[in-house]
Amino acid sequence: MKKLGILLLISFCLLGCQPRDEVPTPEKVSEIEISKSYTFDEQLRYEIVKSTVTNKIEPTNKNNTYRSIKPKQDENQFIDVVLKTKNLSKKEYVLKDIYQGTFVINHQSYKASLAIENLKYNQISQTDTLKEDEERYIHIYCEINESNIKEQANLKLKIRNKEEVQYNFSTLQEPEVIQTQKSVGDSLNLKDSHITIDEILQTQKIEPSNKGFFYSYHPTDNDNETFVALKIELKNTSEHTIDPSEYIYCIYTINQQTIQSQIIIESDNHKSISTTGKIEPLETRTLYLAMPVKNDLLKDTGKIDMFVEGNTFEILGTQD
Repeated sequence: MKKLGILLLISFCLLGCQPRDEVPTPEKVSEIEISKSYTFDEQLRYEIVKSTVTNKIEPTNKNNTYRSIKPKQDENQFIDVVLKTKNLSKKEYVLKDIYQGTFVINHQSYKASLAIENLKYNQISQTDTLKEDEERYIHIYCEINESNIKEQANLKLKIRNKEEVQYNFSTLQEPEVIQTQKSVGDSLNLKDSHITIDEILQTQKIEPSNKGFFYSYHPTDNDNETFVALKIELKNTSEHTIDPSEYIYCIYTINQQTIQSQIIIESDNHKSISTTGKIEPLETRTLYLAMPVKNDLLKDTGKIDMFVEGNTFEILGTQD
């Protein structure tokens, strides 16, 4: 019996010294921030451009033909996070193979939907793909009843179904948008163009710079309106034709009203104007981005935002 006890003790000691499988510690999920660039496995580069609560998902450059995604129910809103995403690989990715996400709001989870803007940033699709070397805006959003929206929100994001990150943000603040301020006289060197900001005008009609004895002009539609017009010089530095109506766009915000721009193009000799036209490679044309404003609003100060190549520029300057 004594020998049996000794054997049991030795066995217990030996077994107790065997290595044990440790319970794995959950990996800490990295937190990403707005305006910072991140890279995943030499496949994708991504950056949060903005986060907002909105009643529609729409492209950055809202030209005259754009379409938006609207809630299924009138009392619902979208929580929308936009990521600038660059495909670094030689593959073409469908949206669900790029991102998968879940929003957590007030301890409730909402599966994220995806939509992608086109290369001109003026249309949006839920079925388009991100092709080799392309950089596009991808909207990650959920639809939620407005009464359920709380101040703090969290987006849990899985990239290429592998890396997990999260983004914490407030839903009650003004939309977080990374914006660059530019002034009259400034120039912009963009991927496809060089733009010079000439002036901001207040006028009831847009006229060509070089008026002859006979010339055409573009008036406001109503006598009680005045154009607030941003005059720019745009040089096409690309190898393809630029259609200004699809390339550049402005809005004028005043007293919580948003006014969309009309685009008016001067001829190459500056003697006539047109609401249609294209800019050939290496050609420079004068453009007016004209926003008709009710005269009774002109006593207040408004804000001009210009959208081009996926960028948002706030234009500063006095109106002549």
